[in-house]
Amino acid sequence: MDMMDPKMLVSAACALGAGLAIGLGAIGSGIGIGVAASKYLESNARQPESQPKNLVWFMVAYALCETQTLFALLISFLLFFKIGG
Repeated sequence: MDMMDPKMLVSAACALGAGLAIGLGAIGSGIGIGVAASKYLESNARQPESQPKNLVWFMVAYALCETQTLFALLISFLLFFKIGG
């Protein structure tokens, strides 16, 4: 049985890692945004007068969740373009 070429093995591992990085990062971000939106709506239902203050904190939480996806995308680009280089 032939062993794989080490360069090909590294390329396959980079491609797999790139796919997993963006996939798991997006799943985590989606869950985080869903939880934040749920709690935001729940807090507005309980105290409608605090809606402007809650909106600010919701936007902060949303931005932090999206940052996770952007970092995952960056990692996947780094891994994917490592294949060519």
